[in-house]
Amino acid sequence: MDNRTKAWLYEILNAIHEINSYFEEDQKSLSHLSSNIAVKRAVERNLETLGDSLAKLIGYLPGIKISNAEKLIDICRRIKQGNDTVSDYILWDVIRHYLPTLYEEIHLMIIQRTE
Repeated sequence: MDNRTKAWLYEILNAIHEINSYFEEDQKSLSHLSSNIAVKRAVERNLETLGDSLAKLIGYLPGIKISNAEKLIDICRRIKQGNDTVSDYILWDVIRHYLPTLYEEIHLMIIQRTE
């Protein structure tokens, strides 16, 4: 695996780790996200980083298979542009439904490409 690919994969994983670190298990809820502006902004910033890295990775390796990649990239771009169409519900949906799958896929790619 070349250094660019490795850097993008690790940036994605790090962004997911940081997002998860903002929530303790008993706080992992939409209400915690919505009621804490610092957490919300930190999640948004990490999603911007994640989206940028994911877009670069897909552009560099067009045949790579990542579930919901285009949807995630679109959401992350809208966040970056300051688009108000990214509601707390969309952020929460990404955290709960898309990031766990993305984490598993990226983690598996790293393992497979370093063996």
